[in-house]
Amino acid sequence: MSAIFPDESRCIGWKAMPLPFRMTPPCILGNIAFANQSWAWIALLFGAGAVLVLVLTYRNSPLRGGAKLVAISLKAIGLVLLALALMEPVLLDEVPKKHANDVAILADNSAGLAVPLGEGEEAPAAAVRAALVGPAPDQPPAWIEAIGDTFRVQPFLVDRGLRQVGDFSGLDFARNSSTLGAAFDHLSTRFRGRPLAATVFLTDGNATDKAALEAYLAIQEALPEEKRVPVFPILVGELDPAARDLAIARVDATTTQFEDAQVTLTIEAEALGEFPDAVEVFVRNEKGEELGKKDLVFPPGPGRRTVPVRLRLAGVPSGISFLSAGIRQSAKPPIAQLTEKNDSLRVTVNRGSGPYRILYLSGRPNWEYKFLRRAIAGDAELDLVGLIRIAKREPKFEWRGRTGESSNPLFRGFNRDIPEETQRYDQPVLVRLNTASPEELRDGFPKSAEELFTRYRAIVIDDLEADFFSAEQQELIEQFVSIRGGTVVMLGGQECFQEGGWDNTPVGRLLPVYLDQKEAGGASLEATYNLTREGWLEDWMRLRAGPEEEEIRLAYMPPFFAINRLNTIKPGAAILSTATDREGRVLPALVTQRYGEGRSAAFAVADFWRWGMKDSEQQLELGKMWRQFLRWAVTDVPARVELTKEETNDGAIPSTKVSVRVRDLKFDPQDDATVRLTVKDLDGTTRTLTAEPSLEEPGLFTAEHLAEESQGYRIAAEVIDGSGQGIGTGAVARALNPEAAEYARLGPDPILLARLAEVTGGVLLRSGDLSRLPGLLDRLDLPVVEVKQRPLWHTPWLFVLALGCFLGEWALRRRRGTI
Repeated sequence: MSAIFPDESRCIGWKAMPLPFRMTPPCILGNIAFANQSWAWIALLFGAGAVLVLVLTYRNSPLRGGAKLVAISLKAIGLVLLALALMEPVLLDEVPKKHANDVAILADNSAGLAVPLGEGEEAPAAAVRAALVGPAPDQPPAWIEAIGDTFRVQPFLVDRGLRQVGDFSGLDFARNSSTLGAAFDHLSTRFRGRPLAATVFLTDGNATDKAALEAYLAIQEALPEEKRVPVFPILVGELDPAARDLAIARVDATTTQFEDAQVTLTIEAEALGEFPDAVEVFVRNEKGEELGKKDLVFPPGPGRRTVPVRLRLAGVPSGISFLSAGIRQSAKPPIAQLTEKNDSLRVTVNRGSGPYRILYLSGRPNWEYKFLRRAIAGDAELDLVGLIRIAKREPKFEWRGRTGESSNPLFRGFNRDIPEETQRYDQPVLVRLNTASPEELRDGFPKSAEELFTRYRAIVIDDLEADFFSAEQQELIEQFVSIRGGTVVMLGGQECFQEGGWDNTPVGRLLPVYLDQKEAGGASLEATYNLTREGWLEDWMRLRAGPEEEEIRLAYMPPFFAINRLNTIKPGAAILSTATDREGRVLPALVTQRYGEGRSAAFAVADFWRWGMKDSEQQLELGKMWRQFLRWAVTDVPARVELTKEETNDGAIPSTKVSVRVRDLKFDPQDDATVRLTVKDLDGTTRTLTAEPSLEEPGLFTAEHLAEESQGYRIAAEVIDGSGQGIGTGAVARALNPEAAEYARLGPDPILLARLAEVTGGVLLRSGDLSRLPGLLDRLDLPVVEVKQRPLWHTPWLFVLALGCFLGEWALRRRRGTI
């Protein structure tokens, strides 16, 4: 029956629908509308007349009390029903509009579903295929056909990304990726502004991008309920309680200056089911050489158990290395596992690539420099450059030399054509050691930032007074730390700290100790060296792996007799070691702090060389300590070219964003540069990228690399300036573990899928419950509906109800004897 409803403003309860599906709204009271509103005035007159007659009729009626009220009500209801019939009432039903709403059906096509979850059982992939592939190419399964009667079915495959397909015959379960979070994000984008009624997802719930899936759930929780698209997860697969499997769940790598453990790997080994015998966790390098291993016994019990393992590795070369942590069974024969594709994880470590140059400044030849130079003699990553004063400046007197001679007689007989060998009386006599070129340090300590900042990463000042430097040079040293990010170390020579007049100087300002107070009292004699709590936590301060061995080593060290008394440290500084003299006074021995972009350290022991004089074994211990200390001094000091990486696994393809920061000779950001990146995959293939300058930060260049099937790669940067001169190089690397990520968890994850259903307003089902799905979808509050009308005014029950009211009123009056 058709009807016209012209006045929308009088409608009550009309549900708006998106165009072009919105219908002209009738005037609705609940689910009842009136098709013939033009008869409303007639119905009103009829009702008014009926009420008047009813009042007149019952005014003198012998009925009293409740009986009279009931009789009036029954007759009034009957008359109202007849009056309403004049307006042609209709019942409105909202039903889904045929093929106007979409239902997305997603199928997990990841390789993890192809692993049987028990001995003799079919893989979950078989259940997915049976649920989605019909008996014939043009004949879908019954549940999909039933959904297609009402909805537009949109089929998708989910593995490395979201792919729309015509049907599910292309399921192959061959890709090592389950990007569930990215799939939902792409689905939301694809159907934005379209009537997506629901999403059906057949999966085991194991996502390789869990962070993206959690982000999607957080977004859904923030949305109003009416704007959420319900997700109906279909759980496939069931883990056999007797199933057993070993896996490496996670590997974290850290590099240290501790020579016995240059690289520390923290490994999470995981066992599913019982493994009564010991298993081995091992580490290999790119060549397949085994660098370390450790036995492990999992605690008994059902389910999954994770045990952390720490392996300390020595002998890892400088630069970037790819290491592989694995797990294997020691028992013979080994227990059958679900899969071995999750038994190893690859990780990268970067120990830096020197040589890192350190400038050593001393006021006189001393033992400390001898042991420092001997300590790093075999270390290709450390390069110690010496500038040692062998004679202080003296007043210039003509009569002290021969007539007409102004040079120092110490250099008499040397070639006068070489300026550095014709030192004047009023200049100190300096010796340069291990310089890279004849020009380096020819004029003494550098006088410009370009010369100091670019050549050295750390400065060691020993036995040298403050007046050796000009005011500009001291400011330069302060900027070397605060701006350039270098490290300055002051050793405890007799003309350092308070004795050298360093208080109220730029260098004194950057030191971690106050120099304005000089403690009274005698010299600190027979002082024993000990580590503080903070020192025990620093790997480069220890020479032994275990605390007991380290305690023995410290006890065997000789006493010291020359300690600078630095009793007051600055806020934020850390005391890493102390010296306790025979009077029981505890003095700071080594203090460090952050200062600006760099670091500073104060080493108060002036005769630390005594340690190396005790015996040959202790001399080796002293060398090891100096190497670790100097490596700490140059570690994390920026170069002119610095590379950082940001790894992303949330998308369909893992990406690496590389940031290259370029600095000029004064270590200010430099934009006038060209940055070329070379990506070398582990399989040997290479690719060249050009980093683009950033619009947000000066001196920053960025590029992004995407690798779909890679196991790992190195990214090397070469930077040249506008004139074509090289500025510097750098490198980063990334290890990818697509198989390990895909097989990290075997078996379904019902908890995650139940949460997904709850947040979005769907229902978690199993593959055996698919026949229920069409009915659940039909009951949803759908985006596009149509209104069907069922006339009520000529239905029998309306007149039967009116007649019943009249008969009831008549029967009541007859019973009371009024008629």
